Amino acid sequence: MEKGDMRAKKLARKSGALIIFLVDASGSMALNRMNAAKGAALSLLENAYQSRDMVSIIPFRGDEAEVLLPPSRSIAMARNRLDTMPCGGGSPLAHGLSLAARVGIQQLSSGDVGRVMVVCLTDGRANISIKKSTGDPDYVGPDAIKPTNDELEGEVNEMAGVLFKNGMSLLVIDTENKVRVVFPKSRHAVCRLSRVIT
Repeated sequence: MEKGDMRAKKLARKSGALIIFLVDASGSMALNRMNAAKGAALSLLENAYQSRDMVSIIPFRGDEAEVLLPPSRSIAMARNRLDTMPCGGGSPLAHGLSLAARVGIQQLSSGDVGRVMVVCLTDGRANISIKKSTGDPDYVGPDAIKPTNDELEGEVNEMAGVLFKNGMSLLVIDTENKVRVVFPKSRHAVCRLSRVIT
C-alpha cells in the first residue's frame, strides 16, 4: 500500500439554527394571552424538533430577563420550562432582547449554529428600563428615574439593532390582539415595537 492509495474524507459539521424564545411573562400578559403565547411557542418547538434545531427560553418579567433554558435540543425540557414558567410584574423588553442577543452571539461564535432567530412573544407593553434591569443606581429605589415611553422605545430599538447587526432574525408574535405575527427586517422596522403591535 502506498501513500497515494490512502483517502481521507473531511466531514463537514452541519450548523443548524438556534431559536430563542423570548417570552413576555409580565403581569400584562393575562392568562388567555399567556396561553396563546405558550400555544404558539409549543407549535414552533415542534417545528424546531423536526429540523433538529436548538432552542433556548428567555422569559422577561419583573425587573429583568433570565435564561430559563440555555441552548438545548431537548424539546421535552423546553416544553416543561414553558409550562412551569412564572408570570407577573413589569415588562423589561429591552433587557430581554439584550440577553437574547448575548446568548445568540455566544452560540454563533462557538460554531454550534449557523443562524439565530429570536421569537419574541409579547403584548408590546415595555415599561422597565434596561438601566433598572442592569442595576443602575439612578433607576433603582424610591427616588428612581422614571423613563418616558420614548426612552423605553429607544432602548428596545437599540437592542433590536444589536440582533440585526450580528446577523440574527427577529420574529415578533403579538399576543395583544389574538396572535399576529410581525417580522421586522431591520432595526428601523422595529422602531415602534413597543407600541406598534398593541
